Amino acid sequence: IMALLTTKGIYGLIALEQIATASQIAPIPISDISEKTGISKGYLEQILNALRDANFIRSIKGKNGGFYLARRLDEINFVDVFEVLEKDFKVSNLDIKNPFIKAYIQEQNLKLRELFSRPISDFLNFKEESVETLNYSI
Repeated sequence: IMALLTTKGIYGLIALEQIATASQIAPIPISDISEKTGISKGYLEQILNALRDANFIRSIKGKNGGFYLARRLDEINFVDVFEVLEKDFKVSNLDIKNPFIKAYIQEQNLKLRELFSRPISDFLNFKEESVETLNYSI
């Protein structure tokens, strides 16, 4: 089965979730994100640098340094993150000559963007509701 979303995009979302949760208190060091998520520090550096360049996060160097949000999560959409990390967030990057297939793929690209146009804050709301549901059912 071919996945539409790459590891880099998903790891970017995971890192943002960790930063959002931790940065309510203090910036979170990359080592903490790596330890909590199992994502290697080297790969996280690439991801976090791209997210910082896109102004989703900021960083502070030093002993008490780390990463924190540069914007509120309701101002960052899933598609924004994927476009920064995936570059071409589309169903296909092929130069399709058949006009009917090309139009169909373009329509699917629009649907894909619409599907992922929700803010990251929706995920954290989903997470909180899921935890409440799990606590209730246990």
